[in-house]
Amino acid sequence: MTTIQDFDYLGEKYFSHWLAKGEVKGEVKGEIKSIFAVLDARGLKISGDARERIRRCDDPDQLDAWVRKAAVITTVDELFD
Repeated sequence: MTTIQDFDYLGEKYFSHWLAKGEVKGEVKGEIKSIFAVLDARGLKISGDARERIRRCDDPDQLDAWVRKAAVITTVDELFD
């Protein structure tokens, strides 16, 4: 028999799952913004293809690596090497 505690547990689990997804989505959005900010501050021209590739990435680890590379590369193409 299902109890109220079961529903509470399932509701909490469901909420936690969506909260975690929202946090990752926010992190991804922030990393993308950071990449563009660093490249812009360094005066590097971002092609439409590069801009789209960065925007489509949803891997926080890859985006973090790109933020770090953006600080030292001389062309945006080097970001993807």
